[in-house]
Amino acid sequence: MRLENAFAVEAPPERTWAVLLDVPRVARALPGAAIEPRGRDGAWRGTMTLKLGPVTTEYAGTARLQDADDDERVASFRVQGREVRGQGTASATITSRLTPEGAGTRVAVVTELQVTGRQAQFGRSLMEDVAGALLGAFAAGLERELRGEPPPAPAAGGDALDLGAAVSGALLERAAIALAGVVVGLALGRVVWRR
Repeated sequence: MRLENAFAVEAPPERTWAVLLDVPRVARALPGAAIEPRGRDGAWRGTMTLKLGPVTTEYAGTARLQDADDDERVASFRVQGREVRGQGTASATITSRLTPEGAGTRVAVVTELQVTGRQAQFGRSLMEDVAGALLGAFAAGLERELRGEPPPAPAAGGDALDLGAAVSGALLERAAIALAGVVVGLALGRVVWRR
């Protein structure tokens, strides 16, 4: 599945580029992510914890910088993970392109995503909402990292990235469609029963 998103940060491209290539700083910018202190052979081991309603899913895996073009400011990362408790997997190639935008930087992100397990049943529109929520949280964290501020303290529910607000609209829309179908079905059944 190919997902395309973009966000802007209030820092020049040179500073944003330096942070984007620093995997531990990128991990600090994303709520729910944790990374081992040292990478090996260009690969960084870590975890990502996501919360959707009452369900929390933790992935363990690796992140690797595949390619970086300093002139064009385009970087590609390969991320692979497996559910800690479950059979699901997730892998992605994430390509970011930085361009100047006023005094700041626009970051365009293209993600080639493969997901297996329960999360694969979410469908494209819900995955797009989740990707948007992830990038929104990352953009805020990247701004914080660029300003040199420490990460916020974990919330009461732990350090998971809570995606509930991002997907609640899509889930409510699906529930409304299903409810409308039930109401129409009941109405038609009642008409047929009266005849």
